[in-house]
Amino acid sequence: MQELKIMQSKLARLYRLRLDTFNVLEKKSAEVEFGQVSIEIDELIQQIRDLKVKIQKTNANAVVTVDGKDICIQELILRIGDLRSELQQHEQLKPRGPVYLGGQAVEYIPQRKQDEIAGAIAELEQRKADLDKILQAQNWTTEIVE
Repeated sequence: MQELKIMQSKLARLYRLRLDTFNVLEKKSAEVEFGQVSIEIDELIQQIRDLKVKIQKTNANAVVTVDGKDICIQELILRIGDLRSELQQHEQLKPRGPVYLGGQAVEYIPQRKQDEIAGAIAELEQRKADLDKILQAQNWTTEIVE
């Protein structure tokens, strides 16, 4: 994963370099050749794609135990994503103030107290942190499948 991040950072720098050096002053040679930077970008994109495919294969085949059940890393990643989505939705659950219908104030009553919502958020955050720890540990010990 670290290698992928390094490659993606390099790609971002190459994109900026190409953008910054695209226009050159008239009658002045270019410091960096547009075509050469574009070739480097294309090669790096291919390397990143190859690495991502290897990571996906590894994640589909490597198994980890969660709650006494063996699952592949890919499913673990999906579970963490599901928890992130659920957390995002819970964090939007706030009491609404009064509204006026036909000139009359009508009060919305939340179906759960804020401390109950806060408790649910804390449980989801803890579950996500636990799964993140499992994933991180697995990432350090798993070899990429060729």
